[in-house]
Amino acid sequence: MERREFLAGLAATAAVAAATQVIGEREARSDSAEMHPARYAALAQTSAHCVVAGDGCLRHCFGMLAMNDSSMAGCIRAAYDMVAVCGALQSLAATNSDHVVALARAAIEACGTCQKQCEKYPDVPECKACAEACANNIQECKKVLG
Repeated sequence: MERREFLAGLAATAAVAAATQVIGEREARSDSAEMHPARYAALAQTSAHCVVAGDGCLRHCFGMLAMNDSSMAGCIRAAYDMVAVCGALQSLAATNSDHVVALARAAIEACGTCQKQCEKYPDVPECKACAEACANNIQECKKVLG
């Protein structure tokens, strides 16, 4: 019986140690989140939304090109540039990079150009969504610039 009691005690000790480790890891993660808050969370979100909306716009524009309609060529270039800039901005904003402010200036320009191009096609849902995403991202970029 002593052997069974010893093994039961050993198992209980191991369970307590494992639970203590899990609790400690949770506390460390919680402390880490407080130590390193996301300074640009809203900007990371609006930039990511721009990328998704821009990809939708590009998909539509490429479809038009496939039908030999190049009327949206300006929209293609503007959306492509915006997606590239906003993708980079989203990554930098998500990691609190020191380069967010500099890239936010470029994003304002790229989003502004894209917004103007997309607003030429108010009846195209993808372009309308892209223009709105660009407008929202411009607002967040301006907040970062102060």
